[in-house]
Amino acid sequence: MAFVLTTSSDVHCPSQGTVTPAGQAKLVVAGAQVTRLDGITGKSVTGCAITDSSSTVQCKKVVSATGAAQKLHVGGVGVALATLSGATDGSTPGLSATAGQTTLKAV
Repeated sequence: MAFVLTTSSDVHCPSQGTVTPAGQAKLVVAGAQVTRLDGITGKSVTGCAITDSSSTVQCKKVVSATGAAQKLHVGGVGVALATLSGATDGSTPGLSATAGQTTLKAV
């Protein structure tokens, strides 16, 4: 079981860039809307510390995300979990998350 991600969760690239997930109003945890993977994929990355050069590219967008719940759904789609992994379009493409809430877990 892993904690569910919300709009208050910390979703980030390895170089300090952050993603603001879109929420689903039908499920709220600790005052924040739960998010799904489609609320993370395609979102902008802001604050990435990498600078564009001939050998590096700053993270600007989330290109993929995996790690949805199998049993907890909102709108027929599994909610995103803190075990999320994914990729950005930058030189350090990894993506990870911290739930920021300890109320709701899912599998």
